[in-house]
Amino acid sequence: MYEKNFARGGACSKWTTKCTPADAVRPSVCLDGKLVPGAYFAAVEWITADMTTEGLICHESDALHMFVGGNPKDHENLNAEIDFQIENDHLVFSETSFVFVPKGCAYNIISAKDVKKPLLHYVVLISDSEYETKPAEAKAPQGTYANYRVTKYERPDGIIPEAPEGFLTFLLWIDNAKLAGAPYTECVWFHTVNPTGPAEHIHDDMEVIAFIGSDPEHPEELNGDISFYIGGETIHTKKSTLVFVPGKVPHSPILVHELEKDILHFSGENTGDYVRDANGVISHG
Repeated sequence: MYEKNFARGGACSKWTTKCTPADAVRPSVCLDGKLVPGAYFAAVEWITADMTTEGLICHESDALHMFVGGNPKDHENLNAEIDFQIENDHLVFSETSFVFVPKGCAYNIISAKDVKKPLLHYVVLISDSEYETKPAEAKAPQGTYANYRVTKYERPDGIIPEAPEGFLTFLLWIDNAKLAGAPYTECVWFHTVNPTGPAEHIHDDMEVIAFIGSDPEHPEELNGDISFYIGGETIHTKKSTLVFVPGKVPHSPILVHELEKDILHFSGENTGDYVRDANGVISHG
């Protein structure tokens, strides 16, 4: 039943950022409501060379963009410079980062410059099932959105989850407590196999969970084998994958059976606060 909730690289739409040159981005995997009914839009691509986009756009949904450096051993470094415009503010940065764009705000990724190594770009529209835009004009006073970028894995509660030694590098955390209005999302690198995982649990809200291969030459490939428990089913994937988890559906653990190259893992909800409930849920781990 839940196999249909898995959007895998090679079996999904080829969404990419519209930019010049067009071949500066390579699609990895895309999820939308056409592919998985009820899902909201999410997509992963690799920026492999300097590129620019033209014109300001806006969405009828809040948007979250994530930029991650492609070298797991130098995880905070994008090895590139991003110039991201929101309204009349230019956010210029070279660190692994989230950028939150509230619905209706005029924005665009203006440029990626000095791209020394490919970097990963993830975008999610938390209340739209498809990627839809319309032209927009910047109207907000300069400085309004200057601080709508978040770096590092710093949870407001100060908790760092337990994991086997050497398995994880914690990259990013964002939620409503860190940036007002932003949806919960966190991101880590997997470095090794792992026969354990988070205990089975549920959320009231919808969630997207990602497993993304780190080879930009073959962005659809996971270069590993992961199993994921959802709704009582065990489903394997060997492709870069986005999983849509409806609210109140039990899921986890995540087991990493094979890993040839580091795997990027992230999860996010369509709400600003991460709340999970394990009461009455039987773990399959």
